[in-house]
Amino acid sequence: MNQIIMKKLLILFAIVGMIFSAQAQVSLADRIAEAGTDWLIGSWQAETDDGTALTLAYSWVIKDRVVAARFKSSDNESYSLIAVNPDTDEIEQVGYDSRGRKSKGTWGPKDEMPMVKLESKSDSGEIRGYAVAFRKIDQNNIEAQIFQVDASGNVGDFSDLSLEFKRKQAKK
Repeated sequence: MNQIIMKKLLILFAIVGMIFSAQAQVSLADRIAEAGTDWLIGSWQAETDDGTALTLAYSWVIKDRVVAARFKSSDNESYSLIAVNPDTDEIEQVGYDSRGRKSKGTWGPKDEMPMVKLESKSDSGEIRGYAVAFRKIDQNNIEAQIFQVDASGNVGDFSDLSLEFKRKQAKK
């Protein structure tokens, strides 16, 4: 009889624990809303000085929890997932590209801009750090600023490259 009561109590505690842990976790949607950066969700296009077309898209793949990031240029394509790590409460991004590189990093602010700081590792083991910060120009235009990241993980004060992206209109 005591074993049955103990099992029921353990199940009850487990259920209550799951309910409270699920309520305590802040979703990615909450973090985006808190930062006021929901304007970044969508499809964007740009053209470099040499005429190379670039596309960048952020879209929800799991409601309120996971965003997919896709970047495409004439010679490279990458796909990443962005979510809140429940262990660290950091917004993390992990992805892979068509050249065999893996990238991972974290999102946070750079002044008033959302920024992802990434480290990529090639299939030959070469490691490179960089950061991309986004500035909202208006509802249909953003600026992507690319920064160097030193070996200690510090982001440079000034961007090395800046590109203006235009919101890609949905196909009708």
